[in-house]
Amino acid sequence: MINKIKNMFFGGKDNGTEKMRRCILVVDDNEVDRKIIQNILNKAGYRVLLAENGKIGLNIVREESPDVIVLDCDMPVMNGIDMCTQVKADEKTREIPVLFLTGSETPMNVVKCFELDAANFLQKPVYAKTLLSQIKSIFAEEK
Repeated sequence: MINKIKNMFFGGKDNGTEKMRRCILVVDDNEVDRKIIQNILNKAGYRVLLAENGKIGLNIVREESPDVIVLDCDMPVMNGIDMCTQVKADEKTREIPVLFLTGSETPMNVVKCFELDAANFLQKPVYAKTLLSQIKSIFAEEK
């Protein structure tokens, strides 16, 4: 029983098969948005890391190598565009898919995100099913 509980939180062996939880980093300066996205992703079985700006997010990327980054565009300290630019410029992190999720859908932001090879660009507020289908699509492309 203890092992099943540990596996739910940390991944590991489950009935003799290896079950690794995918890790998603959510970078957003809005605490409510971070928590909502965290809850959606946790309920779907993902391990979630949180950051309140691009500078903190970049440090987490370098330490944890998440499987996907869900990233807001407009944030203090370091915005999402600058963070994504640095992620994509680094040989060790450039292959991590970035899904932009923002309330700022200016044409310039959309174009810049796709120039940076973003996996997609979603507008806030986002439905849980839409977010999860985008994440699943990103993972399906890896195969």
